[in-house]
Amino acid sequence: MGPSTIDVRATAPHELRLAADTMRHALLHGPTSDEDWEQARPGWEDQISVTAWDGDDCVGHAGAFRFDTVLPGGARVPTAGVTRVGVLPTATRQGVLTRMIRQVLDTSRAEGRILASLRASEAVIYHRFGFGIAADAVSVEIDVRAARPVAHAAPGEIRVLHAGELLEVVEPLYDRVATRVGAITRSSALFRRYLEDALPGGGAGRVAVHRSADGVDDGFVHYTTAWREEPFRHTEGSIEVHDVWGATSAVELALWQHVLGIDLVRTVTVEERPVDDVLRLAVRDPRSYQVRHRWDEQWVRLLDVGAVLAARTYRPASAAVTIAVTDPLYPDNSDTFEIGPNGVRRLGPGAPADLRCEIDVLSAASLGTVPWTDLAAAGRLVAADPDAAARADDLFAHRPGAFCGSFF
Repeated sequence: MGPSTIDVRATAPHELRLAADTMRHALLHGPTSDEDWEQARPGWEDQISVTAWDGDDCVGHAGAFRFDTVLPGGARVPTAGVTRVGVLPTATRQGVLTRMIRQVLDTSRAEGRILASLRASEAVIYHRFGFGIAADAVSVEIDVRAARPVAHAAPGEIRVLHAGELLEVVEPLYDRVATRVGAITRSSALFRRYLEDALPGGGAGRVAVHRSADGVDDGFVHYTTAWREEPFRHTEGSIEVHDVWGATSAVELALWQHVLGIDLVRTVTVEERPVDDVLRLAVRDPRSYQVRHRWDEQWVRLLDVGAVLAARTYRPASAAVTIAVTDPLYPDNSDTFEIGPNGVRRLGPGAPADLRCEIDVLSAASLGTVPWTDLAAAGRLVAADPDAAARADDLFAHRPGAFCGSFF
């Protein structure tokens, strides 16, 4: 086996299950059962899928979901959610991963997707493909008794949905309220995956919806309950929260108030919350909200630099900033862009620039959460003068920070 014998190509429909098992093998999991495959199959059919073949053997896979991502200003732009990436141990170190990722990105650009994002299993791989960390998330544990009461919760009512009504209620509600920068649109296949434990026959998952005083559903929380019993020692419940989305921060706090008020529960955990989570400032005792882990939640890659820069909005600033970007994979992205009160203009690759950087650096700063000044301090760019990065921050910065909240 060698690089010249391995063929990288789009996956045929009848090859998808083999591709899925190859990806699972590469990520140290066993093959799918017939039942699991029937549940997973719609999500595999509705994606970009690229596989590597050594003869009749599938030795690698890379794919991408199709969804939109919210940018500063509210625009939702077509995105490739790179996912399900793996190469079998017998085919590593032969350029297979590079060829598959490149084909996924090429296909995404050909479809008009101007952005790519991913969750990295290893953080040293994706810089070379132009991805940068655009936002972190935190995993949290909450001491319920010390956290209550929650301040500034929106008035209204909470109802717990029946399993049979979940999708018809939650899907359109999410589309209306998930407007935070970095949030993505979710297909029905993704929703079924996320809500699996709350759907009929799924388990102990619950979804509660907040209804405003005006009678409008404006947020939801998805959580799973568990019970721990140690005779003569501890008897207590716990909750794992998976999803919290509200039209406003006050609605989110009302949903948290519901969760933290459930009887018999002492501990609440959540794997994915924004770094600037409003709940931390709203609990009674701030030490009840403990960050267990901070991690790189959202890796972003601009596939069409001009289109992304033009689609987002900027903060009002008195001075423009010029940024020269170099993109080794896609030379048409290598250009100098002026960003300022008059919008975004392409000045040409050789034009003078206040900041010079590679595509992964611009990608990291693109959602307005990672400051240009931090990137400059880390030596990730070249600035024409000491104030250039600060001027870029005046334009790019956006709060609240970017948060995806959808693990894919």
